[in-house]
Amino acid sequence: MTHDPSSIRSATQRADGRARQPPAAVIHRRARSRHAHAPHSTTGSAGFLRTVTFPYAWVMQRNDRIEYTLRQAEQARMCAWTKDRTLRQSFRGRVETGEIVAVHPDLFARPAYWQSLDYRERIMHTLRAVQDMHPAWIFCNVSAAAAWGLNETYAMHDFVHLAASHGTMSRNRGYRRFHYVAPLDVRRSDGVRVTDLLRTMFDCARSLPFPQALAICDAALRIHRIDREEFIAYCERLGSRYGIRRALFVASHVDGRSENGGESILRAQLIAWGYVPPELQQWFRSPLNGQSWRVDFLWSLTDGRLIVLELDGREKYENPSMTAGGDAVDVVLAEKRREGDLMLNGNVGIVRTTYREVTQEPWTLQRKLDIAGVPKGVPPVIPPSPFVH
Repeated sequence: MTHDPSSIRSATQRADGRARQPPAAVIHRRARSRHAHAPHSTTGSAGFLRTVTFPYAWVMQRNDRIEYTLRQAEQARMCAWTKDRTLRQSFRGRVETGEIVAVHPDLFARPAYWQSLDYRERIMHTLRAVQDMHPAWIFCNVSAAAAWGLNETYAMHDFVHLAASHGTMSRNRGYRRFHYVAPLDVRRSDGVRVTDLLRTMFDCARSLPFPQALAICDAALRIHRIDREEFIAYCERLGSRYGIRRALFVASHVDGRSENGGESILRAQLIAWGYVPPELQQWFRSPLNGQSWRVDFLWSLTDGRLIVLELDGREKYENPSMTAGGDAVDVVLAEKRREGDLMLNGNVGIVRTTYREVTQEPWTLQRKLDIAGVPKGVPPVIPPSPFVH
């Protein structure tokens, strides 16, 4: 069946009761009408055919744009975003149906793709998307720490932290938090603009809870070979800043020998509880076969006894790089053999703990340490942070 184009236009105008409009506007308006969801009509109404056929084409175009935006974002290793308000609403519609996950109100990803990312990459996908939106912005604090490879704790990244200077006219909004940073030495790490490494350490040391601050600063020493004295000297040069006493306290306890954030957080708790600081990553030799074993924490007592503290975690049993090709059972058996060899020394006591116990049941760990005889003094006074409430 054919129609004269002029009759189609006049039929559309009569159906609308409005003046003639550009086709794009007609398509957009009709797509939102009740007719947009109706099946194709076999009637000869030219106006009705126009309201059904073209809106479906518009929906197809919209879906193509969503898929294209998601695909481009994944290739760039960032969350998807758009300046187009209509397309953003379409993204949110798919969030409601579970087809897309909203990382933040304006950042999106496919659920399967998002789940395939480790925690650090999820953090970095967010930062890269924000940087793509605002190329001149500079990340600071824990956001910069993530870009430097110092922090993978996803729970600490509810907000994106950005550096502001005297000339910056920005205010906190949504998940974005601005902090005054001066002097501002800008670097680039993992594709985003960040504060320099020492400034990032300083800001984290003075603003985060002591255990998390120590974990980040320990990682800087371990990964980037920063020297403790260098960090202390940097903090002293910024002596007039808020939180300087807290930053210096953290700096005085940093130690790059902590192998991971969990060990750093445990060591921070030991310091806060008043226990004598242990030696880290010490080696034992088995009296049975001469094999060497390394322990996480060690106290050497004046009476000749040795107390070992070991932090157990799932990664030790599941990460292929730490299981030497074996499964969890092999790792457990190796741990038992190692512990047995240590006990053959006759003067070694072993205390085992987990990250969950350290953070959620600290009284249990303290009781274990007291029973084992770990020396304890007066807990230090940790300077308060003006940023932690």
